[in-house]
Amino acid sequence: MTAPGPGTASGHGPVLLGIRHHGPGSARAVRAALEQCRPAAVLVEGPPEADAIVHLADEEGMRPPVALLAHAADDPGRAAFWPLAEFSPEWVAIRWALAHGVPVRFIDLPAAHTLALGADDGERPDSEPAGSGGPQAGAP
Repeated sequence: MTAPGPGTASGHGPVLLGIRHHGPGSARAVRAALEQCRPAAVLVEGPPEADAIVHLADEEGMRPPVALLAHAADDPGRAAFWPLAEFSPEWVAIRWALAHGVPVRFIDLPAAHTLALGADDGERPDSEPAGSGGPQAGAP
């Protein structure tokens, strides 16, 4: 973790948190860092197209495991997903931001770009190793 930044309650620069996807220790560290820094905004790795639905994580019935799913309209088998578990640092950051009225946004390569990789030659993007976080690509 780096020092707090200008976007934090303490008035210093941004805080960049290195995490392990689906790591309970990382999730605890993220929660502690957010409580300490009180950022003005939270940015989470994920497709920016999902910004419009991130608020759903605050719904009473929304309980992990959950995932963001994107697929090509003309080829539903060409898909990518971003899984979230209760012990995922990303889930913890999203829930913290929503609970504290802090804007939360996804920052990563747009899903449309991820899905376009290899589309012209019929290839599907390679999957990341299981448990790596996402996006996961290819057929289920």
